[in-house]
Amino acid sequence: MSGIHPFRLLRAKPLWIANGVITGVLALLFTVFYVGANIDPVDHMKDLPVGLVNADKGAAVGGKQVNLGARITESIKKSTASGDKIDWKVMDEKEMKEEIGKGKLYGALVVPADFTSAAAALTGAATTGAPTRPTLTVLTNQSAGSVGSSLARTATTQAAEHASLQVGKELTSQGGPGQAKLPAAARLLLADPAAVIVEDGHPLDSHSGLGLTAFYYALVLVVCGMLSANVISGQVDHAL
Repeated sequence: MSGIHPFRLLRAKPLWIANGVITGVLALLFTVFYVGANIDPVDHMKDLPVGLVNADKGAAVGGKQVNLGARITESIKKSTASGDKIDWKVMDEKEMKEEIGKGKLYGALVVPADFTSAAAALTGAATTGAPTRPTLTVLTNQSAGSVGSSLARTATTQAAEHASLQVGKELTSQGGPGQAKLPAAARLLLADPAAVIVEDGHPLDSHSGLGLTAFYYALVLVVCGMLSANVISGQVDHAL
């Protein structure tokens, strides 16, 4: 019987060098493109789509029609604080709900219809109604992906808190001498008037795996495929 002995083949350096280079390159590429991005997703985030809705109807303040919601959305849209990490998409409430339902938005910031009137009431400028603290609503979307939704929630909450401080500065500057008569707690509230509320914009079903069903399904396919390939390969080798 002629031919190369199996042990001589296993001791051949070119065989191991080629396999080592191939597996090393594959491991490097897998680490860079998969593990590397997931270690620090914030720094790798770019143009994350987030809705920006102004439902504020405005109010008459000091004889002028004011819409603080429009100022807030315009300020956030033009802000460079988030760089190119967030892609703010200005839209109406109906369109926002449709986009969240389709998984095209990872979250949204909504200015409610009574925002200006509630904010003006804190200064005593409103003529009717009891003062009510204005709110800014942050909507999440777990169905679009838990990581993306979490990143969108953090960025949107920060934008809402910053907007509240900007509104507080404007209200304080327009308050006039009447502000001195307000209690200390009221003046403190006026400096940061908006309450930020976080809500689920698209509730998940009870059997959705917290939005990770597709990931688990893909993982099962990969593992079952690998195991099946090993079983079939062993059976074929045994038959041969």
